[in-house]
Amino acid sequence: MKKLAGIVGLAVLALVILAVGALFFLTRLFDPNDYKEQIQQAAREQANIELTLGGDIGWSLFPWLGIELKQVGIAPVEQPDQPLAEVGSMGLGVEVLPLLRRQLRMSDVILDSINLNLRVDEQGVANWAGIGPQSDPQAAAEAAEEGRAAAEQEADEHGRLDVTVQSVRITNARIEYSNRQSDQHLLLEEVNLRTGALLEDQPFDVEFLGLLVTSQPAMRARIDLKTVASFSLEQQRYQLDGFDLTLDASGDPFNGRAVGMRVQGDSVIDLAAQTAELKQLRLALADLRATGELTASQLDSDLQLAGRINVAEFDARALVHALGQQLPEMAQANALSKVALSAAIQGSSTSLMLQDMQLLVDGTELAGSMGLADFEKQALRFDLSGSKLNIDHYLPPADTASAPAGAPAQGGSTSQTAPEPWSSEPILPMETLAGLNVKGSLDMQQVQLTGQSISPFKMALEAEDGTLRLRQFEGGVFGGQFAASATIGAGRNPAPLTLTVKLTGMDSQALQQAYDMPEQVRGLLNLDMNIKTQGNSMRHWINGLNGDVRFDVGNGALLGVNLEQKLCQAIALANREALSADFGAENTPFNKLSGSFKLVNGTVQSRDLVAALPGITARGNGDINLPDQRLNYGVGLHLEGDQREMPDPACRINERYVGIEWPLRCEGYLHNAAKSCGVDTQGVTRIAGQLLRNEAERKIGDKVGEKLEEKLGEQAPAVRDAIRGLFNR
Repeated sequence: MKKLAGIVGLAVLALVILAVGALFFLTRLFDPNDYKEQIQQAAREQANIELTLGGDIGWSLFPWLGIELKQVGIAPVEQPDQPLAEVGSMGLGVEVLPLLRRQLRMSDVILDSINLNLRVDEQGVANWAGIGPQSDPQAAAEAAEEGRAAAEQEADEHGRLDVTVQSVRITNARIEYSNRQSDQHLLLEEVNLRTGALLEDQPFDVEFLGLLVTSQPAMRARIDLKTVASFSLEQQRYQLDGFDLTLDASGDPFNGRAVGMRVQGDSVIDLAAQTAELKQLRLALADLRATGELTASQLDSDLQLAGRINVAEFDARALVHALGQQLPEMAQANALSKVALSAAIQGSSTSLMLQDMQLLVDGTELAGSMGLADFEKQALRFDLSGSKLNIDHYLPPADTASAPAGAPAQGGSTSQTAPEPWSSEPILPMETLAGLNVKGSLDMQQVQLTGQSISPFKMALEAEDGTLRLRQFEGGVFGGQFAASATIGAGRNPAPLTLTVKLTGMDSQALQQAYDMPEQVRGLLNLDMNIKTQGNSMRHWINGLNGDVRFDVGNGALLGVNLEQKLCQAIALANREALSADFGAENTPFNKLSGSFKLVNGTVQSRDLVAALPGITARGNGDINLPDQRLNYGVGLHLEGDQREMPDPACRINERYVGIEWPLRCEGYLHNAAKSCGVDTQGVTRIAGQLLRNEAERKIGDKVGEKLEEKLGEQAPAVRDAIRGLFNR
């Protein structure tokens, strides 16, 4: 037995010596450069590529199966002069003996001066589309599936191949991508990649450097990544621990400024579970600091995102400036200087929403949700609520140069100068509004808007397909309530607008004072308005006004005019007497003022205005021309006379005036509407003439009655009534 073992040992030793000798002579006598043409022909036939081998092929067989190539080029067979990839040099080696134990031990993998040119033409055809076997796609897929199944079966039978790589080094790489169909151009250059030993389930260092250049927008970004990686092929799990990514960008998006961003954290990709995670995420951008985590699931189907983000208080104005952008001018100089955020993240491949959000803006706390429901459509969605919000701080500053010098006088101005015509300047950014896709609501306990405190405040709006709808706009202000809705067809020209407003119990004088309107009415206002117009300027809006308005004001007064005094002046004129004293009061109190308007192309038609004044019932009838800012309005006064404790004798009322409507006429500009009212002298003259005729008829009737009574006795009343009927009395 010992002798047999010795013979076998000698035989094995002889075989090893023979194999080593054969390999030695093979590497010395066999030159692979003699077979370049065959290698290139095989590349054409098997991979449909034109392979260029510019340098010599260096190789070894034992103890390392190694190869070294230089000046390698790959191009489609149909376009051999347009290389898809070029490599200055590449080298790798595989240790031979471990292969017998199904162990793949690779030396350093070194690639230098790589140049990839990826192009898509105007028809959307890529220059790499023809690379690879050109057999039937279905047959190729079936063959690939069969190969995969065979590999899995072999792994089950003989064990999985154990692979290790000592390191990977890629230097001076360049990847260029251009798409003429979408006019995109990307360039990743100065790429350098270095790794440690790639051992499964063992951590290894990774360092990456590169420069990304884009054409639309024109931008350059320096990328620097350092991390510790690990992988498990069996579990299909890939991990980056403590990754540190730095981006330094500049270009058109930042208006030439240099912007730096740093992202740190841990990441895990589990292909078996189809999940990817970002843990202990930290972000630094200018003075913004954020932390969070993010999990992606269903990677191979319907991608779902979930996580959380926390942003410490930062200066949003400074951040926008650091990004090379500029905020619009706001009334509050330091608006948006204190912003903080905490929210849960929910999303997919097409959306990203912030749920359970707590947003702090300049001391205002907002809670709710906000985000993009559809990236492609830029569909903004929000549902926010909070305590107090001063919207005025974020609106453009007031134009102090055009502000009025003082509060408008009661009853309006006394100036007879024609007002400035309505402006034709555009008011709303219709193009921007037409492109909006927004649906949201805001519910606040108190809002400061246009200088007024609105409490509570609710708003809901929608914008889609060029139409903006204000579904809800309501709150409490000026001691009452308001509710409004509106629609703007921003995608049409001229843009149609509709507006519905309801005011309840609102202090009308406070309303006029707040918006620098001539103070002409005092009292609690109720109003229902439904109007429409078109265009995008005050002139177009005023000229196109159509609709209906109904209102009433209770327990108020007409300011700047004493209609009771005007009435007594009319009565005194009819009595051919003069008032003995001034009434004193400048206003006309009333119990109720009500009416309705019909708007037709900017003209307000009023036919049923009624005012219940002390001792007077006033009825209005006339038109208000809004385009010309003029009114021509008649007011008829049904009077009860001077109701003061010491009535003026010239304003005495007797039965002759019962049922008579005393006319006033208001003519002039809207800015002095109340002060433009006066006695309609022609109407009063007609009334005086009628009164004289009535008096004459009365006297004639009385005399006739006396005579009838003398002659007819008991039949006199019936005859007297018949005669009065002839005079319509």
